[in-house]
Amino acid sequence: MRFFLDFTFFLNILTVVTIFGKETYIPDASLSVPKIIKRHGYPAETHIVDTKDGYLLEVHRIPYGKNAKQSKNFPVLLQHGIVASSADWIINGPSKALAYQLADQGYDVWLGNSRGNTYSRTHINRSPQNEEFWNFSFHEMGIYDMPATIDYILERTNRSQLNYIGHSMGTCIFFVMCSVLPEYNYKIRVQISLAPVAYIHHMTSTLNSLAPYANQIEKASNWISHGAFLPQNAASKLVNKYLCGEDASNSLLCKKYIVYKLFGEDSVQFDMSLLPIILGHNPAGTSVKTLMHFAQEIRTKNFQQFDHGKEENIKIYNCSHPPKYNLSNVIAPVAFYYAQNDIIADPKDVIELYSHLPNRLGLNLIEFDQFNHVDFLYSKNIIDMVYQSVLNTISTTEFEDWVPVFDNTTIYNAIDNIHCNDIELRERNSRKTNKGFWSKLTGYIKKKEVSPLVNIKEQHSEKTAESRNTYTKAWKELFNE
Repeated sequence: MRFFLDFTFFLNILTVVTIFGKETYIPDASLSVPKIIKRHGYPAETHIVDTKDGYLLEVHRIPYGKNAKQSKNFPVLLQHGIVASSADWIINGPSKALAYQLADQGYDVWLGNSRGNTYSRTHINRSPQNEEFWNFSFHEMGIYDMPATIDYILERTNRSQLNYIGHSMGTCIFFVMCSVLPEYNYKIRVQISLAPVAYIHHMTSTLNSLAPYANQIEKASNWISHGAFLPQNAASKLVNKYLCGEDASNSLLCKKYIVYKLFGEDSVQFDMSLLPIILGHNPAGTSVKTLMHFAQEIRTKNFQQFDHGKEENIKIYNCSHPPKYNLSNVIAPVAFYYAQNDIIADPKDVIELYSHLPNRLGLNLIEFDQFNHVDFLYSKNIIDMVYQSVLNTISTTEFEDWVPVFDNTTIYNAIDNIHCNDIELRERNSRKTNKGFWSKLTGYIKKKEVSPLVNIKEQHSEKTAESRNTYTKAWKELFNE
């Protein structure tokens, strides 16, 4: 209730400032990402990536820095957070923004855009005015957008791996991708997670206050915007133009009702002069279903697939509840950077997520108590506090493409995503398939008194070989091979 009272006051102030506010032109607040990049003297390219389910994603590229002769040409993909865009990585300007820093270090920088944001609102046969266009969450971003973008970059650069840097939801969709499609681990040389998000049940942001009203928000948004959530439109431009200009009193309103409520208070490091530019590009929009998915994560305290309701879950997952993402599949090298004052990526949630990952490079706490969620992008001293360490981590992994050593049972980890613990459903499925192949195979294994395969980490080599040979023998006998 307090949030809604504050927000009402915020809208009243906005009305007053709209009447008396002054207008200031700031080029980077209104130009597109490629034009901003070129305005600062860097080369910029625009690429269109098509996904398997028909979305067309606009990806921006800085192929090299101002010193083109010193280019390493190794690709780095930067992926933005929720309701954001590729602009996040350049807003802080050439002297601080990560995209420029990487380009000047000689990297081939690619800036991704998730479906539904300002730059990726196109589909081969669906219109953004159609609810079906917005029928996606971060799950689809992870299993469609990221694989398509990575494959496109690797093909264009003739590389087998790239470096991946994500912020907020940009880390979440990486974990979705690598848990559901574990073969993509091998295409990542190193992954850097800035303010990583997967478990979010300790979140204290105002966004947490909206979670109980997710269903109402979904109904209202479907009626008003066909399923879009916070797209860049006239309303957001109005806030930028009249409330968050260069006037000091306006900036105070922005601090209290936009920045601090959503991301955490930081009166020292957050650069308020960037706010008109930030709001010129944000919010960039996503789907209501994405918000709903995060709301479910808060409620269940799990990192799991979308909950469609019991009946639909049974049809989709063959289970009454959605399966959890199998983080043991995320075997790419991962380094975390997190902050004590981040009210979205709470330290307790970050540490829980980190503990589930098998290939950990480092858990790095920012040494400044007020550092918040967006300081990872817009902090005044971001180079010294975060990016220099990030650059060091990337440079120390500049070796031959890694190939982890696992035996053939690794493939069984992917099946963990569809396990169901519903006793009633298991019994029903068992009756349905009583005379089927799996019944025969299971019966054979039980007769031979050999346990089914378990997680690779819990096996000894002898048991692994024994189990695998038994499965192979069972398969051959059943099909007379």
